[in-house]
Amino acid sequence: MLLGGRYLEKKKSAKSQKRKKIIDKAWELFAKNGYEETKIEDTTRELGVSKGSFYTYFETKDELLYEILGKIKKKIVEALETINTNQKPEKILEDYVKIKMNSAVEILNNMRLDSLQKNICNPKLICFFEEIREKCIDFIKINIVEKFNSKNGNKYNTDIISEFILISIEEFLYDEFVLKNLEKMKDDDLINIQNTRKVENSLKEIIKFINNALK
Repeated sequence: MLLGGRYLEKKKSAKSQKRKKIIDKAWELFAKNGYEETKIEDTTRELGVSKGSFYTYFETKDELLYEILGKIKKKIVEALETINTNQKPEKILEDYVKIKMNSAVEILNNMRLDSLQKNICNPKLICFFEEIREKCIDFIKINIVEKFNSKNGNKYNTDIISEFILISIEEFLYDEFVLKNLEKMKDDDLINIQNTRKVENSLKEIIKFINNALK
């Protein structure tokens, strides 16, 4: 029984690792080529496994996509949960912005420029981005704007201000990491973000502005 149990555990571990390899390789190809343009055969060919092996783990390409998006969403939510919400709202905002920047770098890095536009416009991905957006707005509203209102006696509309903060930060990051590099890049170039120091310094100014506006 002991040997049998070890064999089953080893087999389960091997399947789990193979599943993870499929997920990681598929995300890499989705980023480079776009979701619609990436075929199941592209993923299996890159990994050197049969197409039938893919269907052992996923029934469709869509199921694989939702698995990937679920993992990204979980990672972002868990990152937000690491923020100490008992701090002053100024510090919470600073920590939130840092997490948003790191998430943007992780998602955008090694994504091909033309596939970025395709992915952003893909209906399946639009729903995912909207879910993340709503979670972030809720976080900003509860932990930053409402705390500033309570602390300083403000009567700002929390929904409007929370959305404004989210859009300001996301648009700034997109502008810095993507739009400013458009002239230097070809459509098939990969986004390569290595140094974020300049962006971090600019974000400090944005944080300072938001904090002063909410005082």
